Amino acid sequence: MLQEIYIKNFVLIEELRLSFEQGLNVLTGETGAGKSIIIDALGLVLGERVRNDLLRDSQKKAIVEAVFVVENNSAAHSILLENGLLEEEEDCIVVSREIATSGRSLARINGRNVNAGFLKSLARQLVDMHLQDESSGFLNPQNYLQFVDGFIEEGQDIGKEIESLFLQIREEERQLENYKNNEQNRLQKIDFIRYQIEEIEKAGLRSGEEEELLALNQRIKNAQALEEGTGRILELLYHRQHAGESALDLISASLENLGRLKEDEFLSRLETPLEEIYYSLQDIASQLSSFRDSLDFEPGLLEESEERLYQLQRLKGKYGQSIDEILDYLGKVRLELEYLENSGEKQEELEETITALKLRYHHLAAQLSQLRQSAAQKLQESVDMELRELNMPRVKFAVQMEPRETPGIKGMDQADFLFSPNPGEEMHSLSRIASGGERSRFILALKKALAGTYMIPTLIFDEIDVGVGGTALVAMASKLYELSLEHQLILVTHSPQIASLAHQHFLIEKASSKDCTFTTVRGLEAEARVEEIARMLEGEDFSSLAREHAREMLTRRDLTQTAAKRE
Repeated sequence: MLQEIYIKNFVLIEELRLSFEQGLNVLTGETGAGKSIIIDALGLVLGERVRNDLLRDSQKKAIVEAVFVVENNSAAHSILLENGLLEEEEDCIVVSREIATSGRSLARINGRNVNAGFLKSLARQLVDMHLQDESSGFLNPQNYLQFVDGFIEEGQDIGKEIESLFLQIREEERQLENYKNNEQNRLQKIDFIRYQIEEIEKAGLRSGEEEELLALNQRIKNAQALEEGTGRILELLYHRQHAGESALDLISASLENLGRLKEDEFLSRLETPLEEIYYSLQDIASQLSSFRDSLDFEPGLLEESEERLYQLQRLKGKYGQSIDEILDYLGKVRLELEYLENSGEKQEELEETITALKLRYHHLAAQLSQLRQSAAQKLQESVDMELRELNMPRVKFAVQMEPRETPGIKGMDQADFLFSPNPGEEMHSLSRIASGGERSRFILALKKALAGTYMIPTLIFDEIDVGVGGTALVAMASKLYELSLEHQLILVTHSPQIASLAHQHFLIEKASSKDCTFTTVRGLEAEARVEEIARMLEGEDFSSLAREHAREMLTRRDLTQTAAKRE
Protein backbone atom coordinates (compact mmCIF):
# COMPACT_ATOMS: atom_id res chain seq x y z
CA MET A 1 0.00 0.00 0.00
CA LEU A 2 0.96 3.66 -0.36
CA GLN A 3 2.09 4.83 3.05
CA GLU A 4 3.31 8.36 2.38
CA ILE A 5 3.96 10.88 -0.37
CA TYR A 6 6.27 13.92 -0.25
CA ILE A 7 5.98 16.68 -2.87
CA LYS A 8 8.21 19.72 -3.29
CA ASN A 9 8.20 22.54 -5.86
CA PHE A 10 5.56 20.78 -7.95
CA VAL A 11 3.03 22.93 -9.87
CA LEU A 12 1.14 24.83 -7.11
CA ILE A 13 2.63 22.85 -4.23
CA GLU A 14 5.59 24.41 -2.45
CA GLU A 15 6.16 21.52 -0.04
CA LEU A 16 3.77 18.84 1.19
CA ARG A 17 3.83 15.52 3.01
CA LEU A 18 0.78 13.23 3.20
CA SER A 19 0.38 9.95 5.06
CA PHE A 20 -2.29 7.53 3.85
CA GLU A 21 -4.06 4.77 5.74
CA GLN A 22 -5.40 1.39 4.76
CA GLY A 23 -9.01 1.76 3.67
CA LEU A 24 -10.76 4.71 2.04
CA ASN A 25 -8.78 7.96 1.71
CA VAL A 26 -10.56 10.90 0.06
CA LEU A 27 -9.31 14.23 -1.28
CA THR A 28 -11.90 16.99 -1.55
CA GLY A 29 -11.92 20.70 -2.27
CA GLU A 30 -13.20 23.37 -4.59
CA THR A 31 -12.76 22.94 -8.33
CA GLY A 32 -9.30 24.21 -9.28
CA ALA A 33 -7.92 23.88 -5.75
CA GLY A 34 -5.31 21.40 -6.93
CA LYS A 35 -6.76 17.96 -6.24
CA SER A 36 -5.54 16.63 -9.56
CA ILE A 37 -2.02 17.88 -8.76
CA ILE A 38 -1.76 15.18 -6.09
CA ILE A 39 -2.80 12.58 -8.68
CA ASP A 40 -0.28 13.99 -11.19
CA ALA A 41 2.46 13.74 -8.55
CA LEU A 42 1.52 10.12 -7.88
CA GLY A 43 1.59 9.45 -11.61
CA LEU A 44 5.11 10.87 -11.78
CA VAL A 45 6.52 8.39 -9.22
CA LEU A 46 4.68 5.63 -11.07
CA GLY A 47 6.68 6.30 -14.23
CA GLU A 48 4.50 8.75 -16.15
CA ARG A 49 6.18 11.15 -18.58
CA VAL A 50 7.55 14.47 -17.34
CA ARG A 51 5.94 17.67 -18.64
CA ASN A 52 7.59 21.07 -18.98
CA ASP A 53 5.04 22.86 -16.78
CA LEU A 54 5.51 20.87 -13.56
CA LEU A 55 8.14 23.06 -11.84
CA ARG A 56 6.65 25.63 -9.47
CA ASP A 57 9.91 27.59 -9.30
CA SER A 58 11.84 27.12 -12.54
CA GLN A 59 15.10 27.81 -10.70
CA LYS A 60 14.69 24.80 -8.38
CA LYS A 61 14.25 21.10 -8.96
CA ALA A 62 10.97 19.34 -8.21
CA ILE A 63 10.87 16.25 -5.98
CA VAL A 64 8.17 13.63 -5.51
CA GLU A 65 8.80 10.71 -3.14
CA ALA A 66 6.44 7.89 -2.25
CA VAL A 67 6.81 5.22 0.42
CA PHE A 68 5.19 1.86 -0.42
CA VAL A 69 4.76 -1.11 1.91
CA VAL A 70 5.43 -4.28 -0.13
CA GLU A 71 5.42 -6.81 2.71
CA ASN A 72 2.38 -8.72 1.39
CA ASN A 73 2.87 -7.86 -2.28
CA SER A 74 4.65 -10.98 -3.58
CA ALA A 75 4.80 -9.82 -7.22
CA ALA A 76 6.43 -6.47 -6.41
CA HIS A 77 8.63 -8.11 -3.78
CA SER A 78 9.99 -10.60 -6.34
CA ILE A 79 10.73 -7.91 -8.95
CA LEU A 80 12.58 -5.78 -6.41
CA LEU A 81 14.63 -8.71 -5.07
CA GLU A 82 15.56 -9.90 -8.57
CA ASN A 83 16.89 -6.43 -9.42
CA GLY A 84 18.77 -5.94 -6.16
CA LEU A 85 16.52 -3.07 -5.03
CA LEU A 86 15.33 -4.65 -1.80
CA GLU A 87 16.85 -6.71 0.99
CA GLU A 88 15.09 -9.93 2.00
CA GLU A 89 14.11 -8.58 5.40
CA GLU A 90 12.87 -5.18 4.14
CA ASP A 91 9.17 -4.50 3.60
CA CYS A 92 9.19 -0.85 2.42
CA ILE A 93 10.53 0.97 -0.61
CA VAL A 94 11.03 4.67 -1.31
CA VAL A 95 10.30 5.63 -4.91
CA SER A 96 11.49 9.09 -5.89
CA ARG A 97 11.40 11.23 -9.00
CA GLU A 98 13.34 14.45 -9.45
CA ILE A 99 12.84 17.00 -12.22
CA ALA A 100 15.87 19.20 -12.85
CA THR A 101 15.57 22.82 -13.96
CA SER A 102 16.64 21.62 -17.41
CA GLY A 103 13.53 19.43 -17.57
CA ARG A 104 15.43 16.15 -17.30
CA SER A 105 14.18 13.68 -14.72
CA LEU A 106 15.84 11.12 -12.46
CA ALA A 107 14.07 8.10 -10.95
CA ARG A 108 15.28 6.15 -7.90
CA ILE A 109 14.12 3.19 -5.84
CA ASN A 110 15.67 2.97 -2.38
CA GLY A 111 18.35 5.41 -3.52
CA ARG A 112 19.36 3.48 -6.64
CA ASN A 113 18.83 4.91 -10.11
CA VAL A 114 16.28 3.16 -12.34
CA ASN A 115 14.81 4.08 -15.70
CA ALA A 116 11.23 5.26 -16.11
CA GLY A 117 10.35 2.09 -18.04
CA PHE A 118 11.29 -0.14 -15.11
CA LEU A 119 9.46 2.18 -12.74
CA LYS A 120 6.32 1.94 -14.84
CA SER A 121 6.57 -1.85 -14.96
CA LEU A 122 6.94 -2.07 -11.17
CA ALA A 123 4.06 0.39 -10.69
CA ARG A 124 1.65 -2.10 -12.27
CA GLN A 125 2.19 -4.29 -9.20
CA LEU A 126 1.77 -1.41 -6.74
CA VAL A 127 -1.05 0.85 -7.92
CA ASP A 128 -4.05 0.76 -10.23
CA MET A 129 -4.90 4.32 -11.24
CA HIS A 130 -8.23 5.23 -12.89
CA LEU A 131 -8.32 8.76 -14.31
CA GLN A 132 -11.48 10.42 -15.53
CA ASP A 133 -9.95 11.84 -18.73
CA GLU A 134 -8.57 8.60 -20.20
CA SER A 135 -9.82 5.16 -21.11
CA SER A 136 -8.98 2.77 -18.33
CA GLY A 137 -6.09 0.41 -18.89
CA PHE A 138 -7.99 -1.82 -16.51
CA LEU A 139 -10.35 -2.58 -19.41
CA ASN A 140 -7.53 -3.63 -21.72
CA PRO A 141 -8.68 -6.91 -23.35
CA GLN A 142 -5.24 -8.36 -22.60
CA ASN A 143 -6.24 -8.37 -18.91
CA TYR A 144 -9.53 -10.23 -19.35
CA LEU A 145 -8.13 -13.78 -19.16
CA GLN A 146 -6.31 -12.86 -15.95
CA PHE A 147 -9.62 -11.68 -14.45
CA VAL A 148 -11.36 -14.92 -15.49
CA ASP A 149 -8.52 -17.03 -14.08
CA GLY A 150 -8.99 -15.28 -10.75
CA PHE A 151 -12.28 -17.14 -10.40
CA ILE A 152 -10.79 -20.60 -10.94
CA GLU A 153 -11.12 -22.30 -7.58
CA GLU A 154 -8.83 -25.26 -8.29
CA GLY A 155 -6.15 -25.92 -10.85
CA GLN A 156 -4.34 -22.58 -10.62
CA ASP A 157 -1.03 -24.39 -11.22
CA ILE A 158 -2.22 -25.51 -14.66
CA GLY A 159 -1.82 -21.99 -15.99
CA LYS A 160 1.76 -21.78 -14.72
CA GLU A 161 2.65 -25.12 -16.31
CA ILE A 162 1.08 -24.05 -19.62
CA GLU A 163 3.15 -20.87 -19.57
CA SER A 164 6.31 -22.87 -18.88
CA LEU A 165 5.48 -25.38 -21.64
CA PHE A 166 4.76 -22.60 -24.15
CA LEU A 167 8.12 -20.93 -23.50
CA GLN A 168 9.93 -24.27 -23.67
CA ILE A 169 8.25 -25.20 -26.97
CA ARG A 170 9.17 -21.83 -28.44
CA GLU A 171 12.82 -22.26 -27.42
CA GLU A 172 13.00 -25.82 -28.76
CA GLU A 173 11.41 -24.72 -32.05
CA ARG A 174 13.90 -21.87 -32.31
CA GLN A 175 16.78 -24.33 -31.93
CA LEU A 176 15.25 -26.68 -34.49
CA GLU A 177 14.77 -23.84 -36.97
CA ASN A 178 18.41 -22.84 -36.51
CA TYR A 179 19.51 -26.40 -37.30
CA LYS A 180 17.40 -26.50 -40.44
CA ASN A 181 18.41 -23.05 -41.67
CA ASN A 182 22.09 -23.79 -41.11
CA GLU A 183 22.17 -27.23 -42.76
CA GLN A 184 24.22 -26.08 -45.79
CA ASN A 185 26.56 -24.08 -43.59
CA ARG A 186 26.84 -27.08 -41.28
CA LEU A 187 28.05 -29.38 -44.08
CA GLN A 188 30.55 -26.79 -45.29
CA LYS A 189 31.81 -26.26 -41.77
CA ILE A 190 32.22 -30.01 -41.22
CA ASP A 191 34.48 -30.21 -44.30
CA PHE A 192 36.51 -27.23 -43.18
CA ILE A 193 36.95 -28.50 -39.62
CA ARG A 194 37.97 -31.95 -40.86
CA TYR A 195 40.65 -30.30 -43.04
CA GLN A 196 41.95 -28.36 -40.03
CA ILE A 197 42.02 -31.44 -37.81
CA GLU A 198 43.81 -33.48 -40.49
CA GLU A 199 46.41 -30.75 -41.03
CA ILE A 200 47.21 -30.41 -37.33
CA GLU A 201 47.19 -34.17 -36.64
CA LYS A 202 49.42 -34.85 -39.67
CA ALA A 203 52.00 -32.44 -38.27
CA GLY A 204 52.39 -34.65 -35.17
CA LEU A 205 52.94 -31.73 -32.84
CA ARG A 206 54.54 -32.22 -29.45
CA SER A 207 54.58 -29.75 -26.60
CA GLY A 208 58.06 -28.17 -26.21
CA GLU A 209 59.17 -29.33 -29.67
CA GLU A 210 59.80 -25.84 -31.02
CA GLU A 211 62.12 -24.93 -28.14
CA GLU A 212 64.06 -28.16 -28.67
CA LEU A 213 64.43 -27.48 -32.41
CA LEU A 214 65.67 -23.95 -31.82
CA ALA A 215 68.25 -25.23 -29.35
CA LEU A 216 69.35 -27.96 -31.80
CA ASN A 217 69.73 -25.45 -34.62
CA GLN A 218 71.88 -23.26 -32.48
CA ARG A 219 74.03 -26.23 -31.47
CA ILE A 220 74.52 -27.40 -35.06
CA LYS A 221 75.56 -23.91 -36.13
CA ASN A 222 78.05 -23.71 -33.23
CA ALA A 223 79.15 -27.37 -33.46
CA GLN A 224 82.82 -26.67 -34.32
CA ALA A 225 83.33 -24.11 -31.57
CA LEU A 226 81.52 -26.33 -29.07
CA GLU A 227 83.63 -29.38 -30.00
CA GLU A 228 86.91 -27.47 -29.70
CA GLY A 229 85.92 -25.91 -26.39
CA THR A 230 84.73 -29.22 -24.96
CA GLY A 231 87.98 -30.93 -25.95
CA ARG A 232 90.06 -28.22 -24.26
CA ILE A 233 87.99 -28.55 -21.06
CA LEU A 234 88.38 -32.34 -21.10
CA GLU A 235 92.11 -32.00 -21.52
CA LEU A 236 92.40 -29.63 -18.59
CA LEU A 237 90.13 -31.67 -16.32
CA TYR A 238 90.79 -35.27 -17.24
CA HIS A 239 93.68 -36.13 -19.56
CA ARG A 240 96.23 -33.55 -20.42
CA GLN A 241 98.84 -34.87 -22.84
CA HIS A 242 101.28 -31.95 -22.88
CA ALA A 243 102.76 -29.38 -20.49
CA GLY A 244 101.88 -31.05 -17.23
CA GLU A 245 99.10 -33.02 -15.63
CA SER A 246 95.28 -32.67 -15.76
CA ALA A 247 93.12 -31.43 -12.89
CA LEU A 248 92.11 -35.03 -12.15
CA ASP A 249 95.76 -36.06 -11.92
CA LEU A 250 96.54 -33.20 -9.58
CA ILE A 251 93.58 -34.06 -7.30
CA SER A 252 94.69 -37.73 -7.34
CA ALA A 253 98.21 -36.73 -6.30
CA SER A 254 96.76 -34.58 -3.52
CA LEU A 255 94.80 -37.55 -2.21
CA GLU A 256 97.93 -39.70 -2.15
CA ASN A 257 99.71 -37.09 -0.05
CA LEU A 258 96.75 -36.83 2.29
CA GLY A 259 96.78 -40.61 2.70
CA ARG A 260 100.30 -40.39 4.06
CA LEU A 261 99.40 -37.54 6.41
CA LYS A 262 95.95 -38.58 7.64
CA GLU A 263 97.20 -39.26 11.13
CA ASP A 264 96.77 -35.55 11.64
CA GLU A 265 93.19 -34.84 12.60
CA PHE A 266 92.83 -31.64 10.47
CA LEU A 267 94.21 -33.18 7.28
CA SER A 268 92.19 -36.35 7.85
CA ARG A 269 88.97 -34.29 7.69
CA LEU A 270 89.92 -33.01 4.21
CA GLU A 271 90.18 -36.44 2.64
CA THR A 272 86.45 -37.01 2.12
CA PRO A 273 85.68 -33.60 0.48
CA LEU A 274 88.71 -34.07 -1.79
CA GLU A 275 87.47 -37.53 -2.81
CA GLU A 276 84.08 -36.00 -3.71
CA ILE A 277 85.80 -33.44 -5.92
CA TYR A 278 87.74 -36.25 -7.57
CA TYR A 279 84.63 -38.25 -8.42
CA SER A 280 82.75 -35.12 -9.51
CA LEU A 281 85.52 -34.35 -11.99
CA GLN A 282 85.22 -37.87 -13.37
CA ASP A 283 81.45 -37.43 -13.80
CA ILE A 284 81.82 -34.02 -15.45
CA ALA A 285 84.43 -35.40 -17.80
CA SER A 286 82.11 -38.26 -18.74
CA GLN A 287 79.26 -35.82 -19.51
CA LEU A 288 81.55 -33.59 -21.53
CA SER A 289 82.79 -36.55 -23.51
CA SER A 290 79.21 -37.63 -24.31
CA PHE A 291 78.30 -34.08 -25.29
CA ARG A 292 81.29 -33.83 -27.63
CA ASP A 293 80.33 -37.14 -29.25
CA SER A 294 76.78 -35.77 -29.82
CA LEU A 295 78.16 -32.90 -31.85
CA ASP A 296 78.85 -35.27 -34.72
CA PHE A 297 75.61 -34.40 -36.63
CA GLU A 298 74.27 -36.20 -39.66
CA PRO A 299 74.56 -34.22 -42.92
CA GLY A 300 71.37 -32.26 -43.70
CA LEU A 301 70.08 -32.24 -40.09
CA LEU A 302 70.19 -28.44 -39.97
CA GLU A 303 68.06 -28.17 -43.11
CA GLU A 304 65.56 -30.70 -41.70
CA SER A 305 65.18 -28.82 -38.42
CA GLU A 306 64.76 -25.48 -40.18
CA GLU A 307 62.12 -26.98 -42.44
CA ARG A 308 60.30 -28.32 -39.38
CA LEU A 309 60.48 -24.90 -37.72
CA TYR A 310 58.98 -23.33 -40.85
CA GLN A 311 56.12 -25.85 -40.71
CA LEU A 312 55.47 -25.00 -37.06
CA GLN A 313 55.56 -21.28 -37.83
CA ARG A 314 52.96 -21.74 -40.57
CA LEU A 315 50.64 -23.67 -38.22
CA LYS A 316 51.08 -21.00 -35.54
CA GLY A 317 49.98 -18.35 -38.01
CA LYS A 318 46.69 -20.25 -38.54
CA TYR A 319 45.80 -21.89 -35.24
CA GLY A 320 47.60 -20.29 -32.29
CA GLN A 321 50.63 -18.47 -30.98
CA SER A 322 52.31 -21.62 -29.66
CA ILE A 323 52.21 -25.40 -30.06
CA ASP A 324 50.20 -25.65 -26.83
CA GLU A 325 47.61 -23.20 -28.19
CA ILE A 326 47.43 -25.18 -31.45
CA LEU A 327 46.82 -28.39 -29.51
CA ASP A 328 44.12 -26.64 -27.45
CA TYR A 329 42.48 -25.48 -30.67
CA LEU A 330 42.62 -29.05 -31.98
CA GLY A 331 40.69 -30.26 -28.94
CA LYS A 332 38.00 -27.59 -29.42
CA VAL A 333 37.42 -28.26 -33.12
CA ARG A 334 37.23 -32.01 -32.46
CA LEU A 335 34.36 -31.30 -30.03
CA GLU A 336 32.72 -28.94 -32.54
CA LEU A 337 33.01 -31.57 -35.26
CA GLU A 338 31.38 -34.13 -33.01
CA TYR A 339 28.56 -31.67 -32.28
CA LEU A 340 28.02 -30.87 -35.97
CA GLU A 341 28.16 -34.52 -37.04
CA ASN A 342 25.56 -35.41 -34.41
CA SER A 343 23.23 -32.50 -35.26
CA GLY A 344 21.06 -34.75 -37.41
CA GLU A 345 20.36 -36.87 -34.36
CA LYS A 346 19.83 -33.70 -32.37
CA GLN A 347 17.20 -32.52 -34.85
CA GLU A 348 15.34 -35.79 -34.43
CA GLU A 349 15.55 -35.46 -30.65
CA LEU A 350 14.23 -31.88 -30.83
CA GLU A 351 11.33 -32.90 -33.03
CA GLU A 352 10.40 -35.70 -30.64
CA THR A 353 10.69 -33.35 -27.66
CA ILE A 354 8.53 -30.68 -29.33
CA THR A 355 5.86 -33.25 -30.19
CA ALA A 356 5.75 -34.48 -26.58
CA LEU A 357 5.65 -30.92 -25.19
CA LYS A 358 2.82 -29.94 -27.54
CA LEU A 359 0.79 -32.99 -26.55
CA ARG A 360 1.18 -32.03 -22.90
CA TYR A 361 0.42 -28.36 -23.67
CA HIS A 362 -2.82 -29.11 -25.55
CA HIS A 363 -3.92 -31.60 -22.91
CA LEU A 364 -3.51 -29.02 -20.14
CA ALA A 365 -4.94 -26.23 -22.30
CA ALA A 366 -8.12 -28.29 -22.80
CA GLN A 367 -8.41 -28.78 -19.03
CA LEU A 368 -7.86 -25.06 -18.44
CA SER A 369 -10.49 -24.15 -21.05
CA GLN A 370 -13.09 -26.18 -19.15
CA LEU A 371 -12.14 -24.51 -15.87
CA ARG A 372 -12.33 -21.10 -17.53
CA GLN A 373 -15.84 -21.72 -18.81
CA SER A 374 -17.00 -22.25 -15.25
CA ALA A 375 -14.92 -19.34 -13.95
CA ALA A 376 -16.28 -17.01 -16.65
CA GLN A 377 -19.83 -17.83 -15.54
CA LYS A 378 -18.95 -17.04 -11.90
CA LEU A 379 -17.32 -13.75 -12.89
CA GLN A 380 -20.35 -12.82 -14.99
CA GLU A 381 -22.75 -13.57 -12.13
CA SER A 382 -20.62 -11.63 -9.65
CA VAL A 383 -20.45 -8.56 -11.91
CA ASP A 384 -24.18 -8.75 -12.60
CA MET A 385 -24.86 -8.71 -8.86
CA GLU A 386 -22.56 -5.70 -8.37
CA LEU A 387 -24.24 -3.86 -11.28
CA ARG A 388 -27.68 -4.41 -9.74
CA GLU A 389 -26.44 -3.03 -6.44
CA LEU A 390 -25.02 -0.02 -8.31
CA ASN A 391 -28.50 0.72 -9.63
CA MET A 392 -27.76 -0.65 -13.10
CA PRO A 393 -30.23 -3.58 -13.16
CA ARG A 394 -30.95 -3.34 -16.87
CA VAL A 395 -27.32 -3.46 -17.90
CA LYS A 396 -26.28 -6.79 -19.35
CA PHE A 397 -22.76 -8.13 -19.01
CA ALA A 398 -21.31 -11.28 -20.52
CA VAL A 399 -17.93 -12.97 -20.58
CA GLN A 400 -17.36 -14.48 -24.00
CA MET A 401 -14.77 -17.26 -24.17
CA GLU A 402 -13.48 -18.23 -27.62
CA PRO A 403 -10.65 -20.49 -28.80
CA ARG A 404 -7.46 -18.93 -30.12
CA GLU A 405 -6.33 -19.71 -33.64
CA THR A 406 -2.80 -20.35 -32.42
CA PRO A 407 -1.43 -21.48 -29.03
CA GLY A 408 -0.58 -18.69 -26.61
CA ILE A 409 1.34 -18.32 -23.39
CA LYS A 410 -1.95 -18.44 -21.46
CA GLY A 411 -3.41 -21.39 -23.35
CA MET A 412 -5.84 -21.76 -26.21
CA ASP A 413 -8.45 -19.25 -24.98
CA GLN A 414 -9.23 -15.60 -25.49
CA ALA A 415 -11.80 -13.66 -23.51
CA ASP A 416 -13.96 -10.70 -24.35
CA PHE A 417 -16.21 -8.66 -22.08
CA LEU A 418 -19.51 -7.69 -23.67
CA PHE A 419 -21.87 -4.98 -22.47
CA SER A 420 -25.38 -3.80 -23.25
CA PRO A 421 -26.60 -0.67 -21.41
CA ASN A 422 -30.32 -1.08 -22.19
CA PRO A 423 -32.75 -3.94 -22.80
CA GLY A 424 -33.01 -4.87 -26.45
CA GLU A 425 -29.65 -3.33 -27.35
CA GLU A 426 -27.04 -5.56 -28.92
CA MET A 427 -24.14 -6.70 -26.73
CA HIS A 428 -20.89 -5.06 -27.73
CA SER A 429 -17.36 -4.56 -26.48
CA LEU A 430 -16.79 -2.57 -23.31
CA SER A 431 -14.62 -0.13 -25.25
CA ARG A 432 -17.82 1.20 -26.84
CA ILE A 433 -19.41 2.26 -23.56
CA ALA A 434 -20.51 5.83 -24.31
CA SER A 435 -21.48 7.31 -20.95
CA GLY A 436 -18.74 8.32 -18.52
CA GLY A 437 -21.05 7.43 -15.65
CA GLU A 438 -21.68 4.00 -17.10
CA ARG A 439 -17.98 3.41 -17.58
CA SER A 440 -17.15 4.48 -14.03
CA ARG A 441 -19.84 2.34 -12.45
CA PHE A 442 -18.98 -0.66 -14.57
CA ILE A 443 -15.26 -0.41 -13.71
CA LEU A 444 -16.23 -0.15 -10.04
CA ALA A 445 -18.52 -3.19 -10.36
CA LEU A 446 -15.78 -5.21 -12.02
CA LYS A 447 -13.16 -4.21 -9.47
CA LYS A 448 -15.55 -4.99 -6.65
CA ALA A 449 -16.29 -8.41 -8.17
CA LEU A 450 -12.55 -9.04 -8.48
CA ALA A 451 -11.71 -7.65 -5.04
CA GLY A 452 -10.71 -11.03 -3.65
CA THR A 453 -8.53 -11.99 -6.63
CA TYR A 454 -7.22 -8.64 -7.94
CA MET A 455 -3.85 -8.43 -6.22
CA ILE A 456 -2.99 -4.73 -6.77
CA PRO A 457 -3.03 -3.30 -3.23
CA THR A 458 -3.74 0.39 -3.95
CA LEU A 459 -6.53 1.70 -6.19
CA ILE A 460 -6.63 5.38 -7.13
CA PHE A 461 -9.75 7.02 -8.61
CA ASP A 462 -9.83 10.58 -9.92
CA GLU A 463 -13.47 11.72 -9.69
CA ILE A 464 -15.00 8.33 -10.49
CA ASP A 465 -18.32 9.82 -9.37
CA VAL A 466 -18.50 12.29 -12.29
CA GLY A 467 -21.79 11.84 -14.14
CA VAL A 468 -23.30 9.74 -11.36
CA GLY A 469 -26.06 11.05 -9.09
CA GLY A 470 -29.06 10.16 -6.97
CA THR A 471 -29.49 6.60 -5.79
CA ALA A 472 -26.75 5.45 -8.18
CA LEU A 473 -24.28 7.69 -6.35
CA VAL A 474 -25.34 6.33 -2.96
CA ALA A 475 -24.84 2.81 -4.29
CA MET A 476 -21.45 3.76 -5.71
CA ALA A 477 -20.36 5.21 -2.36
CA SER A 478 -21.37 1.98 -0.62
CA LYS A 479 -19.42 -0.11 -3.17
CA LEU A 480 -16.33 2.05 -2.80
CA TYR A 481 -16.46 1.58 0.94
CA GLU A 482 -16.83 -2.20 0.56
CA LEU A 483 -13.90 -2.25 -1.87
CA SER A 484 -11.77 -0.30 0.64
CA LEU A 485 -12.13 -3.17 3.11
CA GLU A 486 -9.90 -5.29 0.84
CA HIS A 487 -7.82 -2.62 -0.94
CA GLN A 488 -6.39 0.77 -0.09
CA LEU A 489 -8.44 3.39 -1.98
CA ILE A 490 -7.36 6.98 -2.69
CA LEU A 491 -10.12 9.08 -4.27
CA VAL A 492 -10.53 12.59 -5.55
CA THR A 493 -14.25 13.28 -5.21
CA HIS A 494 -16.90 16.00 -5.20
CA SER A 495 -19.44 13.66 -3.65
CA PRO A 496 -20.38 14.13 0.04
CA GLN A 497 -21.88 10.64 0.02
CA ILE A 498 -18.46 9.17 -0.79
CA ALA A 499 -16.47 11.57 1.40
CA SER A 500 -18.62 10.80 4.45
CA LEU A 501 -17.60 7.11 4.31
CA ALA A 502 -13.84 7.77 4.24
CA HIS A 503 -11.48 6.42 6.85
CA GLN A 504 -9.29 9.48 6.22
CA HIS A 505 -10.34 12.83 4.74
CA PHE A 506 -8.01 15.48 3.26
CA LEU A 507 -9.10 18.98 2.27
CA ILE A 508 -7.23 20.59 -0.62
CA GLU A 509 -7.30 24.40 -0.71
CA LYS A 510 -5.80 27.11 -2.87
CA ALA A 511 -4.37 30.23 -1.21
CA SER A 512 -2.53 33.38 -2.30
CA SER A 513 0.24 35.36 -0.63
CA LYS A 514 2.27 38.23 -2.09
CA ASP A 515 1.10 37.60 -5.64
CA CYS A 516 1.89 33.89 -5.20
CA THR A 517 -0.71 31.13 -5.45
CA PHE A 518 -0.14 27.79 -3.77
CA THR A 519 -2.01 24.62 -2.81
CA THR A 520 -2.23 23.29 0.74
CA VAL A 521 -3.60 20.03 2.10
CA ARG A 522 -4.80 19.32 5.63
CA GLY A 523 -6.35 16.29 7.26
CA LEU A 524 -9.86 16.82 8.61
CA GLU A 525 -11.15 15.55 11.93
CA ALA A 526 -14.32 16.00 13.93
CA GLU A 527 -16.10 19.33 13.30
CA ALA A 528 -13.78 20.37 10.45
CA ARG A 529 -14.94 17.33 8.56
CA VAL A 530 -18.58 18.17 9.25
CA GLU A 531 -17.97 21.65 7.81
CA GLU A 532 -16.39 20.29 4.60
CA ILE A 533 -19.17 17.77 3.94
CA ALA A 534 -21.75 20.50 4.57
CA ARG A 535 -19.94 22.67 2.01
CA MET A 536 -20.02 19.79 -0.46
CA LEU A 537 -23.77 19.47 0.13
CA GLU A 538 -24.78 23.14 -0.30
CA GLY A 539 -21.72 25.23 -1.18
CA GLU A 540 -19.75 27.85 0.75
CA ASP A 541 -22.82 29.48 2.34
CA PHE A 542 -24.25 26.24 3.69
CA SER A 543 -27.10 26.21 6.17
CA SER A 544 -27.33 24.72 9.65
CA LEU A 545 -29.53 22.08 8.13
CA ALA A 546 -26.68 21.08 5.82
CA ARG A 547 -24.37 20.93 8.84
CA GLU A 548 -26.79 18.60 10.65
CA HIS A 549 -27.15 16.50 7.52
CA ALA A 550 -23.36 16.22 7.31
CA ARG A 551 -23.15 15.24 10.95
CA GLU A 552 -25.82 12.59 10.39
CA MET A 553 -23.93 11.20 7.37
CA LEU A 554 -20.77 10.84 9.47
CA THR A 555 -22.72 9.16 12.25
CA ARG A 556 -24.04 6.63 9.76
CA ARG A 557 -20.46 6.14 8.59
CA ASP A 558 -19.34 5.37 12.13
CA LEU A 559 -22.12 2.82 12.50
CA THR A 560 -21.18 1.24 9.16
CA GLN A 561 -17.52 0.97 10.15
CA THR A 562 -18.40 -0.52 13.53
CA ALA A 563 -20.61 -3.14 11.87
CA ALA A 564 -17.85 -3.96 9.37
CA LYS A 565 -15.33 -4.50 12.19
CA ARG A 566 -17.71 -6.90 13.91
CA GLU A 567 -18.01 -8.93 10.72
